Amino acid sequence: MEKEIKYQLHDLPNLEPGPSDDNCLFVGAGDSYVASLAAQYASDNRSVCCYPMDLVLSSTLARGRNVYIVSISGNTRANILAASVAKRSRSETVAITANPASKLARSCDRVVKLSYTSSGIATAGSGSFTASMFVCLSIATKMKIPANLHSLYKKAQVRADEVAQTIDSRVGSFVLLGNGALFPSAAYGALKFNEVFGAKAFAYSAEEFCHSPLFSLGTRDFVIVMGTEKDDNKKLDERLRREGFSSIYVNFANSDMMQLLFQSAFFMQLLVLKIARRRRLTECYFLKKRNLLRISSDFIYG
Repeated sequence: MEKEIKYQLHDLPNLEPGPSDDNCLFVGAGDSYVASLAAQYASDNRSVCCYPMDLVLSSTLARGRNVYIVSISGNTRANILAASVAKRSRSETVAITANPASKLARSCDRVVKLSYTSSGIATAGSGSFTASMFVCLSIATKMKIPANLHSLYKKAQVRADEVAQTIDSRVGSFVLLGNGALFPSAAYGALKFNEVFGAKAFAYSAEEFCHSPLFSLGTRDFVIVMGTEKDDNKKLDERLRREGFSSIYVNFANSDMMQLLFQSAFFMQLLVLKIARRRRLTECYFLKKRNLLRISSDFIYG
């Protein structure tokens, strides 16, 4: 996982952008949904995203839009079904996948191939996520990879070190908060905490958290509050700590949307890696739980 996180610094600047399209529907699940959600935020909601079954159950979502279906393997059953529904709605379908020979690729009108370096060992997705996010962003906004990628990575590394040192082994679950473009990074982080540690983890916008999920907060929960100078999230962190809860604030000062998205994604990847090292883990939790992995594969791939 450490190798794949570092590979991104070489891979991302060499990625080919996708075709420009300011009227598209992105479809995906898991990491692919989060990558799509980042593009929705960055495009000021001109482009939108949904889960594959949302499109299957409501084909009108595709009306008047080109449909981009994001799937690393290209073999998830729901995505293939969504492609079929979109074609019946007379939308152009594009598979964004690392497997151009997959069933999804064959089901779509066009293919955008994802390229990233893999270690050859199954891990929680790193390069596959940022490659997907960049392609979706390039399609929806024409944004390019930040020229200061290495600097963003180093800043994320420093923040991840600081946060990892505050989290001890007694933490039972994680709550990740982020508004606007930081919400996709919170959602991505929650997925990585699930996969690597087998920990319960939940992502919310700060305001949504205060409406109801706040009332489930316990003494063994750890809150990671991400924010910028434009929101009041730091005040929320301060209040939580004053009331005796475990919380930490992570400030992202980037005004540039692309820099914000990539720095916060790097932060989440490096934070999970550093916590795993501190806990002396040698394998992701999801790989050890064979029964749960079988349920996941059977349901997703059919």
